[in-house]
Amino acid sequence: MEKVVIIGGGPAGRVVVHALHASKKDFQVTLIKDEPVNVNRCAVPYGIMGKKPVDKFCIPNTLVTDFGAELVIDTVTAINTGASQVTTAAGKNFAYDHLVLATGSKPFIPPIENVGLENITSVRSRQDMVKLRSLAEEKKKCVIVGGGYIGVEVAVVLAQTGLDVTIVEMLPHILLATMDDDFAIAVEDHVRQKGIKVLTNTGVVAFKDNGGRICGVRLDNGDELETDFAVVAVGVVPNTELAAQSGLEVSSYGIVTDDNMRTSVANIYAAGDCAQKKSFITHNPCRGEFGTNAVFMAKVVAANILGKDKKFPGVINANASSAFDLSFGSAGMIEKMAVKEGLDVVCGYSEVLNRYPMMDGAHTIHTRLVFERQTRKLIGGAVLRQGHCTANNVDFISFAIQMGTTIEDLLVYQYATHPELAAKPSDNTYMFAAKDALIKLST
Repeated sequence: MEKVVIIGGGPAGRVVVHALHASKKDFQVTLIKDEPVNVNRCAVPYGIMGKKPVDKFCIPNTLVTDFGAELVIDTVTAINTGASQVTTAAGKNFAYDHLVLATGSKPFIPPIENVGLENITSVRSRQDMVKLRSLAEEKKKCVIVGGGYIGVEVAVVLAQTGLDVTIVEMLPHILLATMDDDFAIAVEDHVRQKGIKVLTNTGVVAFKDNGGRICGVRLDNGDELETDFAVVAVGVVPNTELAAQSGLEVSSYGIVTDDNMRTSVANIYAAGDCAQKKSFITHNPCRGEFGTNAVFMAKVVAANILGKDKKFPGVINANASSAFDLSFGSAGMIEKMAVKEGLDVVCGYSEVLNRYPMMDGAHTIHTRLVFERQTRKLIGGAVLRQGHCTANNVDFISFAIQMGTTIEDLLVYQYATHPELAAKPSDNTYMFAAKDALIKLST
């Protein structure tokens, strides 16, 4: 019987457990994780309001134990790659034929003075969510350091509970990691209109200490903000310490793997936030700390443990989020990212209504598609619209990228129409964006 040890209880680890269980092959699977209960990390901002019990936002351990795996709550402290054995903090040893590193990531905590004060929290764990619930109930003012997806999502939820919220972002606008400037500015203006203060091109240099608790924030321009608590949401870094200590190759992007998700040691795999990713478009190393990427990578890991020669093609990084009345997202390479990578691209833009113009509630869908000029293949796109349907748009763009779709393909693809559910028959947001790109190519 082959022994499989998985380190980490996030989506990557669970997907490997489920895939091996479904194969009906005889494995002895052990999953070791250091959190007694894992929270759904993407849902932490939405658990702040307290309308539902904390456990509703957590992942039940039965998703491991009901699928044939032994669950061990402990911390792996060492990997002996020569003996194919891991050792835990409790002094237990586990031998393996295959080892899967799914150690995830951890919040990046910037070197800000007094960042360890009591009323400062990140947005990652079950404990963070419980703390944020308590602070939101007791306090009135909050400063959020970081204007990415998590920072904006927390800001929106806190504002909806009635708090005075300020976002401080070092870049010229919020959300620039996943959106081009015009879309980001539209969301930024929207959250300001809803009462959230947004300070851009601004950094935090210190948190003011009042007996071990934060009472204010000092900015790099010399201004100070009063606050009752602060949220640090400036991104995450891959958990690679254990891998590095064990002699595995790592980089700033994560644990280095080949296309089969094998590390520099043949019987050790890595998947999820802890693993280095490559772009589906350029094949260069890139970031991509999304739960869906962990799932895709873990499926490849499981297939190779099962003896198949399965290769991971790279991440497209499909993503979506919302802020009050708007939803937005992107997949592949947004325009500025493609230009930064040195790609010769042409972009098509469209504004198409989400339903027939005579219907109540018609709103505009803003779509930008990015095509490689020479091949005319779609390599990226972004969507901004009212309502909460953007994920469906992003999924279409992601799949079209994966299938090598061209401008010409989008000009003739067949779609549905309905007065309440879609644009009028002659209009389609992707087709119109492709048509715009074709016009730009011809001129």
